[in-house]
Amino acid sequence: MRKKNLKLLMFLSVSFIFFTMFLLAITFPKFLLFDRWLMSKGIYLIASNVHEGLTYLSLKEASFYTKNSKLVRFDKLDLSVGIPYILLNGTCADGYLNVKMYLSGGIDIKAKNFKCFENFGIKSINLRINDGIEGTAELLDLKVRDTKVDNLSVSFKGKTFDGQGLISGQRLTGSGTLILNREDILKSRLNGTIAGSGIRFVIYGSLDNPALEIKK
Repeated sequence: MRKKNLKLLMFLSVSFIFFTMFLLAITFPKFLLFDRWLMSKGIYLIASNVHEGLTYLSLKEASFYTKNSKLVRFDKLDLSVGIPYILLNGTCADGYLNVKMYLSGGIDIKAKNFKCFENFGIKSINLRINDGIEGTAELLDLKVRDTKVDNLSVSFKGKTFDGQGLISGQRLTGSGTLILNREDILKSRLNGTIAGSGIRFVIYGSLDNPALEIKK
């Protein structure tokens, strides 16, 4: 009899916890939660319109900033929770950016003609991030400190990459290595070289702050 009562008590306790979490999920302001998480990363959000549903958050005319600069803007940005992933889907002009983050840790990124990042445009991206990065990316008008890269195409192969770029009318090709930071993808470190027409560049640093130097 005592075992039955104990099992009933455990069932009621677990049910109460799940019911409480469900109530919090549908009543807690999702925009506030998202905004606080961004601020913990040093990112600030401004949106002209916010709409919340049971499992989604929709923003219009949303812009993201750091303390020093603007990062990116979206005409519309939708965040939704599915099973077993969180989906971010943003549009700007004729382009889109889609990010799917799985609870298992994997991330899928797809984008096309998305030109609303402050320091570069995206012609196309199709990437899978897990233990490494697999897939391709083609960027336009990339600003790497004092150097402008007109076009950059990169093929990621886990922990290595091959690429080619167009800088001041010169076609350059090269390769390098990547050290993935699972805690913060943008802090992943890269190190490689690209060369062509008697010019050699060394690229190094983090994905969010790469450096490009001319080497003789």
